[in-house]
Amino acid sequence: MEKNKKMIVKTKKVNEKDIAKNEIMAIIHKALEENGISFKDGVDYGFTKGTIIVEHEKADVQIKPITPKAGLTRYQEVVIIEEWLMKGKNPLQNSKKGVIKWK
Repeated sequence: MEKNKKMIVKTKKVNEKDIAKNEIMAIIHKALEENGISFKDGVDYGFTKGTIIVEHEKADVQIKPITPKAGLTRYQEVVIIEEWLMKGKNPLQNSKKGVIKWK
């Protein structure tokens, strides 16, 4: 009598944010190359993977792709609540960050 064997296969989860960062950085690399602007890998300077250092004639510029925090795929705009302003109150008075409303 043969026993049925079950195979568990782990699949690697695709990180959509990493894909988006790589696509955007490829566009930036291409644009820099097409315009004759030199750049280097930021890892050589101690920066995180994916960061590039653009060698502009006046100063180096760091370009680092950053995506929203875990659980989010979009950044949210910060909007000051206008009702506070209409009532003559300062929304920033009681908080360092101010009174905000997420869209």
